[in-house]
Amino acid sequence: MPKIVADMHIPPGFRRWGARFALAVLIAIAIGYVPGQLVRRDPRAARLEAQLAELAAETRAVAARNAMLRREVAALRTDIGAIEDRARADLGMVYPEEIVLELPAEPEGASALLEELTDDATPAAAEGAR
Repeated sequence: MPKIVADMHIPPGFRRWGARFALAVLIAIAIGYVPGQLVRRDPRAARLEAQLAELAAETRAVAARNAMLRREVAALRTDIGAIEDRARADLGMVYPEEIVLELPAEPEGASALLEELTDDATPAAAEGAR
């Protein structure tokens, strides 16, 4: 009968491969876990980035308005026509020899009624001309 020896000795080859396997498992877990943590974002950071994008858009709009105002100021400093247009539009100024006609505004339904009347009158006028 063979003798059973309780030997707890692990050969160096098994130890080496066991350590390599454990290290590979740890690296696989790190590769799977760390990107997930990087992708999952803090809601406060997302809110701040949205606010930053909104402020950047507002900054671009204000910069465009400022550029337009700078061009207008430069035109008002140098261009007589721009000064005249501004005086006419904003202040209602006219030359002394000009005649100004102010026409009353049409009521809202007047243009539709006028179109209906002209459409109805056109066939009758065409028949009478024959």
